[in-house]
Amino acid sequence: MKPGVWGGIAWGVVLESVRRKDLWVVAILGGLVVAFAGLLGIFGFSGLEIFAKDLAVSVLSLFSTFLTVIVACRVIPDEVRNRTLYPLLARPISRFDFLVGKFFGAVLVSWVAFLVLALLTGVALATFGVGWEAIMAQFVLAKLMGLAMLCAVGLMISTFMTQQASVTVTLILALGSSTVTRALQMAYANSGSQGQVGYKLLNAMLPQFSLFDLGGRVAYVGWQAAPMWVMLALAAYMAIYSSCMLGFAWLKFRKQGL
Repeated sequence: MKPGVWGGIAWGVVLESVRRKDLWVVAILGGLVVAFAGLLGIFGFSGLEIFAKDLAVSVLSLFSTFLTVIVACRVIPDEVRNRTLYPLLARPISRFDFLVGKFFGAVLVSWVAFLVLALLTGVALATFGVGWEAIMAQFVLAKLMGLAMLCAVGLMISTFMTQQASVTVTLILALGSSTVTRALQMAYANSGSQGQVGYKLLNAMLPQFSLFDLGGRVAYVGWQAAPMWVMLALAAYMAIYSSCMLGFAWLKFRKQGL
């Protein structure tokens, strides 16, 4: 384990993202946010605060999730396909260090993209007098943790599947998390004791991305900021689950033929 090389590998992911013009996508999406705010200004904003906040956090979450999944699911397959992995592993860099460095790079790209979009969204809302509250800061913090866990899940899946398949599966897990959880809860309530154990285990194994989505609290008035222990519990869950995903990815990647 060489933590010193993680930063170099992570920076390489950032440079590759810039070369692929991912930030142009962020700029275009940010332009759409500003353009939408302009339309609200033309047609009037009175009485639309809740609608605007709900739409803003939903679009922000959706855009950042798509971008994160694409970045996380391509960092390993691209290195293998382009054969740029060989000169890296020819150096005194273990596959574990390579994997962790790629993970941190994907997290950094996803966080920068999300924060840029969040800033543009905040400016657009502030233009119409919608101020930022404490719950909005918690929304941003929880989303950053959720994106980090999403990077770990996407990277792990990409070591078992092709890039296209891993993007599809990761998106299903990210966007359908709450739906799958509700389905498992319903199946749990209508099954026998043995079946309940299976559904409970399956629910515990699946990533609970919906826990990091505080968009509903942001959009509607009257919600107070979540207690500190809730945020700490989310951070602990993110750290443990992400570590497990990276562990599975390393078990597969260390024996993968190149």
